[in-house]
Amino acid sequence: MLRCDLNTTNTYSSLTLALRDMRTANGRDPATGAGVGNESWIGLSLGMIVLDTLSGSNTDVGARFRGLLTDHDVEEGDARYVYKFRCSLLHGYGIPKPASVDGRRLIASPEVNAYAVDTSHPDRIVVSVPAFCGRLVERIAYTAPQRWDTALINTNLTIGS
Repeated sequence: MLRCDLNTTNTYSSLTLALRDMRTANGRDPATGAGVGNESWIGLSLGMIVLDTLSGSNTDVGARFRGLLTDHDVEEGDARYVYKFRCSLLHGYGIPKPASVDGRRLIASPEVNAYAVDTSHPDRIVVSVPAFCGRLVERIAYTAPQRWDTALINTNLTIGS
C-alpha cells in the first residue's frame, strides 16, 4: 500500500488526501492503510473516486473506468458491475436497480474475508466494502499512481496568504 504520511509542509497530492480519507472512513490507519476496514459508504464513495481519477481523462467515462479495472485483473463482467455501482453511488448514493445489473440484486457487505466483488451467486452481486477499499482500490492505487494528477494541495493555507 502507498504510505500517506502527514508532513510539516502541509502540502499533499490529492491521491494522498483521497487515500487518507478513504482509509479513515473505512476505520483503517490513514497513513498505512492497516486495519480490517468497515462498511462505510463514505469510504466506498472515496474508493470509487480514487478509481475514477486513476482511470484517466478520456471522455468515455465507462470505457476508461472499466478499462482501469480490467487492466488490473478484474474480469470484464465484474468491471461492468463495479461501474454500474459507481454510477449509482456517485450520482444517487445508492445501489443500482436490478434491471441495470442483469436482474440481480447488488448488495454492499461488511464482510472482511470476502472477494471485493463476488458474482458467483445467480441472483445477487456482493461487494465487500472492506475488501473493495482495502484490497482492490489500494492495489490499483499502488500500481497506477502515475495516472493521478500530481498537483499539490496546501491543507494549511489561510485566507489572505
